[in-house]
Amino acid sequence: MGSYLLIFGLGALISAMFSPVALRGATNFGLLDDTRDPPVPRAGGWALATGTLLSLLLVGFVFTPTGATLTGSGHPLAPIVSGTLAILLLGTADDITPLSARLKFAVQIGIAAAVFAWGLRVEVLSTPFGTVQLGMWASLGVTVLWLVGISNAFNLLDGADGVAAGAAFFAATAVFIMAVTLGNPAIGLIAAALAGSLLGFLPFNFPPARLFLGDSGSLFIGFLLAALAVPSTTKGPTLVAIAVPLMAFAVPVFDTSITMLRRLVRGRPVFERDREHLHHRLEKAGFTPRQVAGVIYAASAGFALLSMLFLNPNVRSYAVVLIILGAAVWLMVRYLKLHELNELARVARRSVLQPKSIAMNVGLRRAAERLERTETLDDLLNSLALLLARSEFDRVVLVVTRGHDRRGHARAWRLERGEFIEGWPDRPSDEWEVVCPFDGNGWRGELRLRRRLGRRTLLLDLNLLLEIVQPALVRAAQRIDPDTLPVSG
Repeated sequence: MGSYLLIFGLGALISAMFSPVALRGATNFGLLDDTRDPPVPRAGGWALATGTLLSLLLVGFVFTPTGATLTGSGHPLAPIVSGTLAILLLGTADDITPLSARLKFAVQIGIAAAVFAWGLRVEVLSTPFGTVQLGMWASLGVTVLWLVGISNAFNLLDGADGVAAGAAFFAATAVFIMAVTLGNPAIGLIAAALAGSLLGFLPFNFPPARLFLGDSGSLFIGFLLAALAVPSTTKGPTLVAIAVPLMAFAVPVFDTSITMLRRLVRGRPVFERDREHLHHRLEKAGFTPRQVAGVIYAASAGFALLSMLFLNPNVRSYAVVLIILGAAVWLMVRYLKLHELNELARVARRSVLQPKSIAMNVGLRRAAERLERTETLDDLLNSLALLLARSEFDRVVLVVTRGHDRRGHARAWRLERGEFIEGWPDRPSDEWEVVCPFDGNGWRGELRLRRRLGRRTLLLDLNLLLEIVQPALVRAAQRIDPDTLPVSG
């Protein structure tokens, strides 16, 4: 445990000492974020990389057991370090001259694929029903998706001062505990070095930030954390190996998932930038930059703590996780106004009730056929009563007027208990109305469908009502003799 603490402390010290150097270097080389006034340097990735790597090298060189652990761990540390440095250089290139999203994404996939070829692979997935051995191509796909996905999750989260770095600190702490618990000391040492470096960097990045992570920093921490989680996928029981890092990375993963979902639902380009991430929504809700960072830290710490329940899994721990996750998602949807989730929930509800909706629409088609046989107003009323007796509308009114005057000489029938009764119904203030007009020979009719506000989603297809029933009503009205209508002149 002494080596872990030493590396953690040394990483924090080196990162804190090197951050002013990175700040001055970024200023001299023009690595500035000009969205702020004055512009803020964005070279935090180099401070973190220096703190992480130097602390590992120094402790590994001075303490032989620690060095032996790092070099003889049996884990693919070389591809982890090489891939992380490659992603750091990619981020730095983007900080110097902004690259297109597609180019960055393609290079990230290439780096992840190279790391996979070098030996860093997700070859086994653990599920509640047992382990799944992945074939070569499936393993490649899962590994690349994991590395690239988590890298971009932290990159997308880096849109407010201190947010991504703070979330990464708690995620690194969770990875450290998981690695030590599952018997991966080399992974634990790297995670401790990263956590210490993040802690030393945070004073420079906390609002108001003096030094930004930049793409170099956000991609660096995302890729390294994702890579550190991969070797544990072969050692954890049941869901532990994948559940712990997923839970620890819950905030950036949730933010990225909602971002992708939002853009897909709206038909927008997946790579398009917007200002609707979690931190942006918190800002719009009235939180100050420091409060935004505090909320993200609290959520990240909570999920990191929650992930620890999977280290000794049982039914009770799964239940606690599911309950807390459900409550967290509900709170975010409720108070951050994630309308895309509300819309998907509505669609899901409608899918569950689809059989009932289909039955109602079939009824519409049959009613249209019955209307084709209508000859009198009584036939019309009976057909509409059969159609709408069990509808979702609170009130159904048929209005008939001689000539083309909609007012003055109109008479109305309201649907009650499966039959039409003459008379106008009361009109509450909280009703909306759909009017389906139709013309006969010398008279005009209106079918008015009313429904109270606040009721569940309407299953009846109004488009089908207007496309099938309304034309059938027009043809039926044409066959009814206006002289037989009981309408006062």
